[in-house]
Amino acid sequence: MTITTVTSRKLLPTTLAVALAGLLMVSGCTKQADEDTNAATETQTEVANTETADNTEMTAAEKAHIDRLIISYANMAHAAYKDSLDTAKALQTAVETYVATPTQENLDAAKAAYKAARQPYSQTEIFRFDEGFVTANDKRAINSIDSWEGQINAWPLDEALIDYVGDDYEGEYNSQENIINSDSITVGSIKQDTSTITPELLAEMNEIGGSEANVTTGYHAIEFMLWGQDNNGVKEGAGNRPVTDYATEAGQCTSGETVNEDANICERRGEFLTAATQLLVDDLTAMEAQWQPDTENTLRSDLIARKYDNGLRQIMYQMGSLALGELASERMQVAFVTGSTEDEHECFSDLTHLSYANNARGIQNVFNGSYTTVAGKTVGGYGIKDYLTDNGHTEAADKLAAEFNKVEGAFNVIVEKGEKDGIKIDQMIATVGQASQEGISAEEQNVRRGWVEAGITSLQELTASIENAAKAVGIDNLDADAGSQF
Repeated sequence: MTITTVTSRKLLPTTLAVALAGLLMVSGCTKQADEDTNAATETQTEVANTETADNTEMTAAEKAHIDRLIISYANMAHAAYKDSLDTAKALQTAVETYVATPTQENLDAAKAAYKAARQPYSQTEIFRFDEGFVTANDKRAINSIDSWEGQINAWPLDEALIDYVGDDYEGEYNSQENIINSDSITVGSIKQDTSTITPELLAEMNEIGGSEANVTTGYHAIEFMLWGQDNNGVKEGAGNRPVTDYATEAGQCTSGETVNEDANICERRGEFLTAATQLLVDDLTAMEAQWQPDTENTLRSDLIARKYDNGLRQIMYQMGSLALGELASERMQVAFVTGSTEDEHECFSDLTHLSYANNARGIQNVFNGSYTTVAGKTVGGYGIKDYLTDNGHTEAADKLAAEFNKVEGAFNVIVEKGEKDGIKIDQMIATVGQASQEGISAEEQNVRRGWVEAGITSLQELTASIENAAKAVGIDNLDADAGSQF
């Protein structure tokens, strides 16, 4: 899948290199000739001592194919999380520079670093749906990716809990007191001391009061602190938080259009943003460690230990669940049907088009057995396509490949319109009635909505082919998550 990037922001040289490397997509339909050889060598070194003898129905050839598939998958997971960690560290550096010296140039650099950091992480979401597969192990630092992910990527968030919002904002949390402007806040029956903003506090407060909207951690909290609210509705434009929201000189600190008497609030914003990025780096450090080769009591070692039991089912379930339940349904169809920009995945920065495309790309990576790192290295070597072909299911492999081509084409259009033409997802999902109020004709808006609808439809058709491929290899009830279907 190829993404073309056009940006008008002035980027620092190092940030520009990261951003471009993260945004370039290569077609998953071809592989380097030496991938299979490399994957075979890696397989021999790691799986030799982890085979289980409880599955006597598999032939030696079938086991060899599973070995290669699982190691390729694990290597791609490690590479993608390593890229996510490295780009998060670059984001952290940019954030620290901005907080220390709040200038427009430094804010633009921090936003560019955020954009670059989202590219590899969005591709890791294919690994998320593992809750029902992993083995319980008290010695493992992370129980499952699914349980870990909520502190990293939860959305949508109730921004009024964190900082100031517009007068017309409607959310579950409606108090004038928030983390930034108060030393303590009350959420339901919980009174929370917020006098010192630390990574530990933000982790403790995430989903406080049992509300999933009370998000205080992860990418989207950082996104909100950099961009602020997007008050443009379905019109052009993202959030536009002013640099002066971080000014620490007396008389210059603002909260949007409001000038504060002192700089304490702006200093606390810097503390929040710094703490949130530190927590993100810490969390990604922990996950990257879970996928390092030759480890014990990790998600990687667990997957390898049970590879002949449910490893294949897990991978195909994850493909279908991300494609249908999460991406097509929760992230796209909900916003598409309602025309709600609050349900847009990155509603502050208007980068949703890239998140959508990279989610789809992550599924394609696993199918093709090929992940391209930020540095341009190809990792993997053996995917579901190869597994199907090697086990005599060429027709199913070809059908899936054709469906992935449709998905790729649909999301390339969405990305091109977002990056090149400046038509973002919030403008694409607007209903005809909403768009007409902004001077967009019904004919034009139906074309725009058609781009999103094509993406949804292609994912639905892809999932049907994934389920058929699963049946071909003996998985009769894949039961991929279908999400909230309209």
